[in-house]
Amino acid sequence: MDTRGRKIGIIVAVVAGLVILFFVGRYFITNKTEKSNQAKIEKEKEDLSEKETRQLAQSLHEACIYAASVGIDTSRYATVADADQNKAKLTNMLLELRYGKKPSRLEFNGLKESVDSLWATKANPSELTTLATFGPYKQLAAHYSRLQKSGATNNPGMADSLRLIRQTLNFYRYINRFDPDQFVLVNIPAGELNVFDRTGKRLLPMQVISGKPDKMTPCMVTYIQDIVMYPYWNVPQNIALDEMLPRMKRDLSYIYNQNLQILDAKNKEVDPEEIDWDALSETNFPYRVRQASGCENSLGLLKFNLANPLAIYLHDTNSRDLFKSTKDHWRSHGCVRVQKPVELANLILGTKTFDADFMNKCLIDQKPTTLPTKKFPVFIAYNVADVDAAGKLRFYNDVYSLDK
Repeated sequence: MDTRGRKIGIIVAVVAGLVILFFVGRYFITNKTEKSNQAKIEKEKEDLSEKETRQLAQSLHEACIYAASVGIDTSRYATVADADQNKAKLTNMLLELRYGKKPSRLEFNGLKESVDSLWATKANPSELTTLATFGPYKQLAAHYSRLQKSGATNNPGMADSLRLIRQTLNFYRYINRFDPDQFVLVNIPAGELNVFDRTGKRLLPMQVISGKPDKMTPCMVTYIQDIVMYPYWNVPQNIALDEMLPRMKRDLSYIYNQNLQILDAKNKEVDPEEIDWDALSETNFPYRVRQASGCENSLGLLKFNLANPLAIYLHDTNSRDLFKSTKDHWRSHGCVRVQKPVELANLILGTKTFDADFMNKCLIDQKPTTLPTKKFPVFIAYNVADVDAAGKLRFYNDVYSLDK
């Protein structure tokens, strides 16, 4: 029994050893295979990462070429060795291509901006040429590219022209932050107002008269709040004191001839004959001056109120002949006189509220009537370089000497 027991013990020990040897060997073989596979996976990841890095750098390079062709300074977007930096640069460039930068001359923005940052992470750089859909922008970009390729960029005059075009191209990109279906664009140097749709079609072109050089019309992004029929002209205090007070003190007939009303602190009209004019001065004038509504009102028969703290608005004028008799379209105190107020009002209101005879009827004893309207975007810009209705490149007079 002892011998047999020893034999059984030896057999068990041998079997156990074989089993242990099998599993140990299997462990080492599996471990080696796993390490080999892991090394292979890491190599594949590294190769893929290098490929993606090269592709990203190539995409950024291609985007830079296109961006430069539409007037964007690409020096800050140059490719580097770091993939994360290239990715961030590509995203920022795509956002600038679509939304531009805030124009430096913008004094007020009354519209909410909307920038889709997520779009830039999904956009295909190879499809950038399809990004621009606004007609004047595409035409201006084509002129920029043509001049850029002319080989005369070292010429000071050409360099200045390209700089002016770049400013306007950026302005058109900036409009995309608001995505308007229709909007009013006043271009001060051109002396023009256009109503555009989102494709760039000019729905209602007209002339305007804006501020003179010492009373510049400010650049702004805003909207039309409402339209006033037969408006009062609430004379700005600086005009009342600097221009009107000396004339009123010399001759009260000036007040009656200009249909002016003198209002006290309670907004009640005061009889000019009962005022001690000798006691009044620029520092002592407890009144407000208002011009009564009617045909002779300086604002004409229609006023387009704009949302802004600068007291700037669009309006008709009692001197409509100026649009034909002079080329000086920069002679107001800052507000913008429009050539076609009836057409503009009807377009904004979305219905033919005023007929062609409205401007000629000039009804008497009318009080101001406010017509509510939807928020209609208005951009007042200073674009010396632009394209006209025919797509021709134009350089307008730098009337405010802002681009010297």
